[in-house]
Amino acid sequence: MALIRLSGLVQTTFTRVADRHDLTSVQGRLLCVLAQQPRGMAELARMFGVGKANLTGLIDRATQRGLVKRSLVPGDRRAVQVVLTEDGRRSALAFHRDVTSELAGFFGALAPGARDAFRAAAGSITDAAGYSDVWSREG
Repeated sequence: MALIRLSGLVQTTFTRVADRHDLTSVQGRLLCVLAQQPRGMAELARMFGVGKANLTGLIDRATQRGLVKRSLVPGDRRAVQVVLTEDGRRSALAFHRDVTSELAGFFGALAPGARDAFRAAAGSITDAAGYSDVWSREG
């Protein structure tokens, strides 16, 4: 199926770019998610489809690298959110820029009308699936 092949291409590109930035692909995704806004631990666990213990390990490793930090949620002493540090924000922007650029390069194989149709179809599919888009609608 074409979507499976396309998914493989995107994942391979994502992993290659993450590696160039000394990140795992999951860390790259985490940085891009947090670049939009701070997120709570439970929300991140749902977004990544992992248990809280696995998420805690991911956040611990990103914290040790100085990319993220935990912060209390104003008005809720029990809640913790994860936010980007300045280094994390710079890494997120650089990673997003590079992965977006590489993925946009694949559109060169399409005629301009086909590019627009692909963007519209991809948006319709992800919207219908209820996918929380962590990337902008570029590319």
